[in-house]
Amino acid sequence: MKFEINHLSSVRKELIIELPAERVTRSFNRFSNEFARHARIPGFRPGKAPVSLVRQRFEADIRERVLAQLGSEAIEEAIRASQLQVLGEPIIQDIRLMDQLPFVLKVAVDVFPEFTVGPLEGLEGTKRVTPVTEADVDRVLDQLRDSLATITPVEDGRPSQPGDLVTVALVGYVLEDGSSAPSEGQAPNIRLRRETLELGAKTTRQEFDEALRGRIVGEQVTVEIQYPPVTPGSTAEAAPVAEGVEDLAGKRVQFHLTVEKLVQKTRPALDDAFAQRVAGMDLAALRARIRSDLEAEVERRALEALDAQLLDQLVARTGVEAPESLVTQQVNRRLGEFVEQLQQRGINPRKANYDFQKMGEALRPGAETEVKRAIVLEQVAREAKVEVTEAEVSEYLSEMAQQLGVAPEALRARLTREGQLDNVRISLRNRKALAIVRSAARVETQTALPTDASAPEETVLFQSENR
Repeated sequence: MKFEINHLSSVRKELIIELPAERVTRSFNRFSNEFARHARIPGFRPGKAPVSLVRQRFEADIRERVLAQLGSEAIEEAIRASQLQVLGEPIIQDIRLMDQLPFVLKVAVDVFPEFTVGPLEGLEGTKRVTPVTEADVDRVLDQLRDSLATITPVEDGRPSQPGDLVTVALVGYVLEDGSSAPSEGQAPNIRLRRETLELGAKTTRQEFDEALRGRIVGEQVTVEIQYPPVTPGSTAEAAPVAEGVEDLAGKRVQFHLTVEKLVQKTRPALDDAFAQRVAGMDLAALRARIRSDLEAEVERRALEALDAQLLDQLVARTGVEAPESLVTQQVNRRLGEFVEQLQQRGINPRKANYDFQKMGEALRPGAETEVKRAIVLEQVAREAKVEVTEAEVSEYLSEMAQQLGVAPEALRARLTREGQLDNVRISLRNRKALAIVRSAARVETQTALPTDASAPEETVLFQSENR
């Protein structure tokens, strides 16, 4: 085998690979003989037709088998010999394959760039911490109380009020521009169905919530909603929809609702008995635990936002490029999450009128940022020779197993079976590398308002050479 490398950029290389004619001929002969053993050709008993005739009859199929074998072997051997750190799948650009002639294959591969991060001095960042308030603790307690609430029908004829569950029968009509009602004879775009909505809950749209307050069983209500366009990363503002309901994004819809059932939720009293029931401790201890958990989450988000600042500075220093294959992978992951969001809303993505190509283009800048951060972090780990010991993996799995209520051995076995154990090592290695970056930076801690705390972007994981 012969090969040459053309350097297209710091993260993309072109491999021109050549296999000798003798190897090509052996492969053609091998697959021709295999086809001949099983071929059924008129005038010959099965497996008795001349190989030359078989090769002529099944020329395209034999060539496809030869190409699959020699192509994968050539790429694998060239990558191994070149010692390139290839990321993603090779992209075949040109093929020359004929029996008794050398096999020439041209492929493009994305690679981990060769660069140095160097000293980490001079990094600066701001760690914004959002204080946990008693109201935050109360919200968690309210959620726990809701989960244990009892439900009883409202039978005294009182109107609906916040906290009630209202079951409605509804139909929906998409309105034409400028119209205030469905056109005469218009069939419902959302056919008759039933939904149960909780008044005052964040999961209930404001328009439905306001229209259904103060209502009694049997009362009819009309609600009009203008739905905004939905894009990846946005919060889906969906009406009650189900499988088979058309996409409502960007449309004006008039809903006709009939109140069919009204029930009230009775939450347990917030006292020591409640705390004992949900957590096996008194109320003061439960509040303290909730506060501790919330503060840990605030700290985690603050550190992740800080890490993003510091990694962005290293990206700017090094001028590192983002390999196209990893950027595409990140874009596809985000689009996949958006498709899942649509499916959870009952919308068929194949029938929805979304331009996924434009969405992908809009997601590319963020994906490139994520990939560049991941590359810089990986290089920090390499230069610092960061390793993860089996003892550290075992300690992490023990903590995780305790949280999940399973045995550490069972958790390790499951992660191994699912091929996820390496991801644990990668995550622990990234933590160590991030700690190195933080320790070298000058960090200012600020107290932030709740709206200042934003969720960090997810980091790409690289398979580590350290095992």
